[in-house]
Amino acid sequence: MKIDSMDFLPGTLILGFSAVLNYGIENLAQKLPENCLVILCEADRELSEFSLSGAVECDKEFVLPKNYVRVSEKEMYNLPVILQKASYTFSSGETVSFAGNFKRVIRIDFSAGVQFHSDFYNRLEMACVNSVKQFWTNRFTLAKFGRRYSRNMFRNLKNLPASKPLEDFIGRIERPVFVFGAGESAEKGIEDLQAFEGEPYVLCADTAFQMLKANGIMPDGIVVDEAQSIIAESFIGAGKIQVFQSLCSLPHVAGRNHPKDKISFYGTEYAQNSFFEGLKEKFFFPPVIPAFGSVGITAYILACLFRKDDTVPVYFYGLDFAYSTGKTHGKGTPAHKRQLLRTGKTRSTDNLGACFGGNVLRLPEGFPFAWTTPILSSYAETFRQVQEQNRVIVSGIKESFFRGNKSKESIEDFLKGEKVALSELRDLLSGKIQVSEDERARKIRIILENRQYLYLHFPDGYRLSTELSFLKRVRGEIDGFLKFM
Repeated sequence: MKIDSMDFLPGTLILGFSAVLNYGIENLAQKLPENCLVILCEADRELSEFSLSGAVECDKEFVLPKNYVRVSEKEMYNLPVILQKASYTFSSGETVSFAGNFKRVIRIDFSAGVQFHSDFYNRLEMACVNSVKQFWTNRFTLAKFGRRYSRNMFRNLKNLPASKPLEDFIGRIERPVFVFGAGESAEKGIEDLQAFEGEPYVLCADTAFQMLKANGIMPDGIVVDEAQSIIAESFIGAGKIQVFQSLCSLPHVAGRNHPKDKISFYGTEYAQNSFFEGLKEKFFFPPVIPAFGSVGITAYILACLFRKDDTVPVYFYGLDFAYSTGKTHGKGTPAHKRQLLRTGKTRSTDNLGACFGGNVLRLPEGFPFAWTTPILSSYAETFRQVQEQNRVIVSGIKESFFRGNKSKESIEDFLKGEKVALSELRDLLSGKIQVSEDERARKIRIILENRQYLYLHFPDGYRLSTELSFLKRVRGEIDGFLKFM
C-alpha cells in the first residue's frame, strides 16, 4: 500500500480523497504524528452514501480515528475558507484549531473514485495549498505592519464622524466607471478615457493619481490602503477630490487641510479575530472590504459597489500585476518619477534591477508583459477570483452593513471602554491590582481574548499565550495604544 512507504512531518494537513469503505484509514492513522490531521472528502454522492452505509471488513460500525475529520458536501466546497479560520467546528462535531497548526498540505487518493471528479479534486487541492500558504504570508505581513494597522485604525476612528459615509456612494453611479491602477496598461486606459464620449466616473488607486493628473485628468475618487507615510506624495495636488480611505491607512493621508466631507472610510479586515468581529457589529463601523492586499483590486470592488446595477460597465486599466523589461509602472506615477530622478550618466532610465533580481519570474511567450514576482502573481490570482466572484463579494459587502450611529459620542464611548480595559490590564500585569494569582490570570485572559490588536503582530501572535515572555511583550504594547484612545 502506498501509505506504508510514506513519511509525514509534524504539522501536516492531509487531504484524503474518496476513501471508499474507509480502506487505508487505519493504516494512515498509525503513521501520523499527534499534530497532523486528515480531512476526508468525497465529491461523488453515491460513493459517499455507499461508504457511510457499510463497515470495513466487518459488520460493526467503523469509528474514525481521533485525528480524522469527515466533511460534509458544503464544508468540502468551503474548505479553503475554513482553513483560514482560527478554529472551526465541523458538522460531524469535531472542533479543530487551524491557526498556525499546519505548515503544509499533502494529498492522498484512497481509491480510483477520484477519477469521477478529478478536476474538482485538483482544484480543491490547489485551493487548500494556497489557503495554508496564504495564512503564513499574512502572518509575515502582520508581523511587519500589524501594529501600524491597528494604531491607524484607532486614530482614524476619531475622524469618522466628520467624514462622508461610504454608504452614500453605494449603488448611486449610473455613468460608466473607469478604474485605474498604476501598471503600464494605465497609459492605454488614459488614451481610451480621453477618447471616450460622455462623462464617466473615474476611480483610481492612490499611486495612479499623479499619472492621471499629469495627463489633465482629475478623477472623481482616489482609493488608499497604504499604512505608511511614503504614500503621501501621491496626493500632492489632490485638492478636493473624494478620498476613499481604509481605516487602517495613514491618517490625514490627503493632508490635514483636506475637507473632512471629502473623505469616506471603509473597514479593512486585516485579521480575523474576535476583536474585529465585535468591532464590525458596532453601529458606527463603516462597510468592511476584504483585505485583498492590492489597492487596485479594492478600487475595482468599490467601483462595482458604486455602480447602480450590473448594466453599468466597469473598465479597468493598470491592474497588470506584471511589467515589461525596465518599466514597472506607468509614466507619471511616483515610482516612475523616482526612477527618472535617479537617472544619470552611469544609470539608465530603465529599472533593470526589477527584471533580473533573484525573486523575479519570467512569464511565458504570449503574455502582454515579460516579468512578475511571486507577490504580484498572487495578486493576479486574487484578482482573477475577485472577477469570477464579483457578484457574491459585492452582495456580501452590501448585506453586512447598515447605516448606523456614527456620532462622535458613540465612538468616544467605545474608545473609553478600550482605555479602561487596557488600563486595568496594565495594572494587572504590573502588580498594581492585588488579587490571587488564579484571579489575576483569569482577568488577564478575559481582557486579552478580545483584544488581539495587542499581540497579533507578534511572530507567535496567531494565538493567545499566558507565558511570562508573551505577557511582558503585551505590557510593552499597552502604553502605545493608550495614546490613541
